[in-house]
Amino acid sequence: MKKILRVFPRKTSYTPTDPLVYIADGLVQVPALSLFPEFDEIHISCVFTWDREFCQMLQWQFKGFTTKPVRLGGPAFGSFADDFVPGRYVRDGVIFTSRGCNNHCPWCCVPEIEGKLKELPIVPGHVIQDNNFLQTSKQHQNKVFEMLKSQKGICFKGGLEVDLINDDFVEAIRGLKIKELWLACDTDSTLPAFKKACEKLRKAGFSREKIKCYVLIDGEIEKNEERLRQVYLAGAMPFAQLYRAFTGKKTVYPKDIEKFARQWQRPPAIIAHMEKNTNYMEFNK
Repeated sequence: MKKILRVFPRKTSYTPTDPLVYIADGLVQVPALSLFPEFDEIHISCVFTWDREFCQMLQWQFKGFTTKPVRLGGPAFGSFADDFVPGRYVRDGVIFTSRGCNNHCPWCCVPEIEGKLKELPIVPGHVIQDNNFLQTSKQHQNKVFEMLKSQKGICFKGGLEVDLINDDFVEAIRGLKIKELWLACDTDSTLPAFKKACEKLRKAGFSREKIKCYVLIDGEIEKNEERLRQVYLAGAMPFAQLYRAFTGKKTVYPKDIEKFARQWQRPPAIIAHMEKNTNYMEFNK
């Protein structure tokens, strides 16, 4: 297997931490390559389109300091690996058991970049990052559940499609050491299916501490807050995600919208807000 020095524009919670990782952290400069273990290639990994220009400058700089191949790619450039190598572009423990999605949501770039859903070989890991795990076959899911029996702190982080959360899935995860189940509620029309999914999960013993939800929002505060409230009252902890266009520069919102989103990303602030502004009986349903 090739030894690859991976370069990332900035550090995230998913960035690998092994010795063959370099984090540029906003600086277009090349470190002393002799400080790294021997490598065969350099890969510059770019996730967001607003980092493309920076990563292109990094590639140009690195090419001036080595004769080894310097490759540039990632979702921001419409490319991704057909296979999945644990620990290469995301930290150990985070895995993909599938790529792509068969939906065509207008706000999502996954089908355009990754295409229709494709199942991958299953490797050990406790954070399932699939874009739509519940679209995989029952046989595939069962193999994943079998692998997860030996894992702790299990998280389904990709955003489970709520209308696909059925009794079989709930029963399969009941015996696993689940830390977090991340659902998705991107539009008001999703709320009925979301509430039914939460009801199934709560009856199976999963509390709001384990049921999380990505909630796609834009600049309409009142409309967005009502959906965030409904997600909370259904038994999940909402996490506001401001819509960002995947092409071009990063979408910029007014400061009050950014502040609103941050407030709905912090569980203590969310709980305090709900206790203050929700009828006591409704809050404690």
